[in-house]
Amino acid sequence: MKQNYFNNADFKRYSLYALGEMALVIVGILIALQIDNWNTERVEQKTLDSYLNTIARDIGQDLKAIQPVRLAREAAYEVSLRSNNFSRRGDSYTASEMALASRALEDALRAHTFDANTSGYEALKSSGNLDQMRGSDIETLLYDYYDTVQRISHSERRYNEYNRLLWLQILSAWPGDMLRWEIASPQALTGERLRSIQPAFRQLLEDITTQELYTSSTLVGPLLLDYETLDTLGRAFRRMIEKGIVNFDETTLALLDSIYDPGSGNGYPNIIVDGQVSWQSYYLLNSDANDPRVSSSASDSNGASPFYTESFQRIGDSLHIDYLGGVEWAGIWFGIGVSSMDYWSLDYSMFDKLLLEIRGDVGGETVHLNLEDKDDPLDGTSTKVSLQLTDEWQTFEIDLAEFATADTKILSVPLGFVFYEEPVSFSVRTAKYVKTD
Repeated sequence: MKQNYFNNADFKRYSLYALGEMALVIVGILIALQIDNWNTERVEQKTLDSYLNTIARDIGQDLKAIQPVRLAREAAYEVSLRSNNFSRRGDSYTASEMALASRALEDALRAHTFDANTSGYEALKSSGNLDQMRGSDIETLLYDYYDTVQRISHSERRYNEYNRLLWLQILSAWPGDMLRWEIASPQALTGERLRSIQPAFRQLLEDITTQELYTSSTLVGPLLLDYETLDTLGRAFRRMIEKGIVNFDETTLALLDSIYDPGSGNGYPNIIVDGQVSWQSYYLLNSDANDPRVSSSASDSNGASPFYTESFQRIGDSLHIDYLGGVEWAGIWFGIGVSSMDYWSLDYSMFDKLLLEIRGDVGGETVHLNLEDKDDPLDGTSTKVSLQLTDEWQTFEIDLAEFATADTKILSVPLGFVFYEEPVSFSVRTAKYVKTD
C-alpha cells in the first residue's frame, strides 16, 4: 500500500513537471511567433515606408511638371481674351492686333499635357502592401490625388483633341487670298499688303469655328481648378510623409480645407494673386458707352473703343490695366464662373474686407471699384468706392459694408473697375477677400 502511495506521488510530480515543460515550450513558441510577427510587421512597415517615400518623390516631380502646363494654359487664356475683348473696333486691324490674334490661335492649338509619374503608386498596388494603409487618412489622400490625376488626363485629352479638330476645320476654310505666315508676321508686310488682306483677315476672325477655338482657350476653368487641387493634395501628402503620420493633423486639415469646391456655394477669395487672375473661378467682361453690344447710343458715335490690346495684360508679378479715356463710362468686371453665359452668384458674406495691392503708373490716379449682386440692375447705379493711387504699391482693405448696394450673399461680380472720361493706367498685384477675425 505504501509503495502504491509513492508511485502515485511520483507520477503526480512527474506530470506536473511535464506540464510545466510543455507550458514553457508553448510560451516559448508564442514568444517566438510574436517576435516573428513583430519582425514581419517591421519589415512590412519598412517596405510600405519605402513605397510611400518613392510616391512622395514622384509627387514632388509631378508638382514641378504641372506648373509650366498650368502657366501655358493661363497665358493662352489671357492672349485669347485680349485679342477678342480688347481689339479696337473699326474697319481695319492694326499689325499688332493681327499678330496677337495669330498668337491666340497658335496658343489655343498647342497641346499641353501633364504626364504624372505613377510608377511608385502602381508598384505599391501590385505589392499588396496597400492593405496596411486601410482605413487611414493617408490612404484616402492617396486615392484622391490619383483620382485627380486621372480626371486631368481625361480632360486634357478631350480638350486637345477638340482644338485639333477645330483647327483642321479652320484650315479647310482658310481664305485663299491670305497666307498663313502673313497673320503670324504682319509687321513684315507692306502697308498696301496689310490693307489688302483686311477683308480676308476679318473673314477668318469672324468665322464661327475660329471663334470656337478662341473661346475654348477661356473655358479651361475646371481644368485649372484641378491643377490647383492636385497641387494642394500633393503638398499635403508629402507633408504627412515627412512628418511620419498616417492621419491628418491640424496643419494638414487646414491645407486640405483650402481646396476650393465650386459646389459649396461660397465664393473663391483670391481674384488676383501676383498679377495672375484666378481664371479657374472667374471670367472677364468689359464694355463701354461706345460698345454697340451694350449701348443703343453707340450708333451715334464713331464706335471707338477706350481699350486696346495692351489695355489688359500681366507684366511680371502684376496685372496692368490701361484705359484710354474719352468715353462717358467704361468698365472691366470679374464675374463668377468660366464665361458670361454662367451669370450665377456665390456667397461672400463670410468675408469682411476686400484687399487690394495696387499702384498708379504716375501717381494721382483715381480708381473706382464696384461690386454687383445678381439682382443689381445693369444701369450703373451700384455703389462705387474710389481709391486715390500713388506711384508706389499701396494696400487697401475696404470694408464690404461700403458697397451698400451689393448683397454679399449673392455676389455675381465680386470686383469691378469703373472708368469715366479721364484716362487712367495702373497695376494690380493682389485682389482678394479676407476675414479679419
